[in-house]
Amino acid sequence: MVFRQMIFGPTGCASYLLGCTKAKQAVVVDALRSLGIEEYLMEAADRGLQIVHVIDTHTHADHLSAGLELAQACGATYWLSDQTKATVDHQSLTDGAVVQIGEVRVEALTTPGHTPDSLCLLVTDQSRSDEPWFLLTGDTLFVGDVGRPDLLVGDRELDVTETAQRARVLYQSLQQKIFTLPGYVEIYPGHFGGSACGGVNMSGKASSTLRFEKRYNLAMQQDSEEAFCTFVLQTLRPQPLNFQQIKRQNLGLVEV
Repeated sequence: MVFRQMIFGPTGCASYLLGCTKAKQAVVVDALRSLGIEEYLMEAADRGLQIVHVIDTHTHADHLSAGLELAQACGATYWLSDQTKATVDHQSLTDGAVVQIGEVRVEALTTPGHTPDSLCLLVTDQSRSDEPWFLLTGDTLFVGDVGRPDLLVGDRELDVTETAQRARVLYQSLQQKIFTLPGYVEIYPGHFGGSACGGVNMSGKASSTLRFEKRYNLAMQQDSEEAFCTFVLQTLRPQPLNFQQIKRQNLGLVEV
């Protein structure tokens, strides 16, 4: 299996390329326009891989997605959550849906909270084991922090829940979906320290394990749903500049 974490440091963003060397195919997750599609095309070509699937874990608020552009350039399938309000051409991932390339299995887990359409992707390298290896957590769980629930578009048809309610939904996604997985599962988030998409406790480290985050992530140390919500709302950073416009562009509601 090929696994590459592709980072854009100025905004603390991470994207991912997963590949099966036997099938000579790859999946790209959360492609960044800041890096440009050529970066992903060259990364795949250098390893003899063809990009056949492109997935965005949610509607991004701090940067423009290159997901659709990359998929069109490769003739790949572009996947979004079935809960998205995006009008761009895409296929829908439901909870438990699997994208398979050779011996690499990518299972979608619906984890709303940061956004209504947030996904995490559970990855298994079946050439080694049938047990999951790592989780691409998007903006749901970070190293040292969790996703923020306050980046509302301002259109109730797009973001139908208020911030406090979304914090509760985030807590439920974390407790009922993510932290029911084995503690050895590694996590690779969509952001790391420097990003505005988490709170003040986000680490500059770009990976961790569920066991470590369960024990040392301050948000996950809160002893109740109410305490978790209060903690998350009190540790928010300033909202990203122009985030509503960026989200609308990623949804395909306005031209880029």
